[in-house]
Amino acid sequence: MNHAAPSPVHDSLITHQRHLETEYAFCIGDIPTTIRVRVYRQLDGNRFSCEQSHYIQTPLQAEPIYESADDHASVDACLTTITGDMAEQYRKAEEAGHQPSEDWLLPSRDYE
Repeated sequence: MNHAAPSPVHDSLITHQRHLETEYAFCIGDIPTTIRVRVYRQLDGNRFSCEQSHYIQTPLQAEPIYESADDHASVDACLTTITGDMAEQYRKAEEAGHQPSEDWLLPSRDYE
């Protein structure tokens, strides 16, 4: 993508303006489901945030891991955080003897 970002709209009612920088897709381990991550750049600064299509929740986790820091220095920082957290949980569950399953991936209700 990497199209030129639009200028921010100057109206006090229009807030949280951001521009889609890229969409990244990947699979994790033996799970064939495609996970998508959209990375946005804030128009009022050079910070990045993301949305992801799925979250991981292995049998070892009480809750899925959500990307809580919605403020990164780069596209790579967003992707590294999300993929690193997911891979860590996947490895821990596999090492504990759990068989990878598509059930480990929970679709995001907010990702369309």
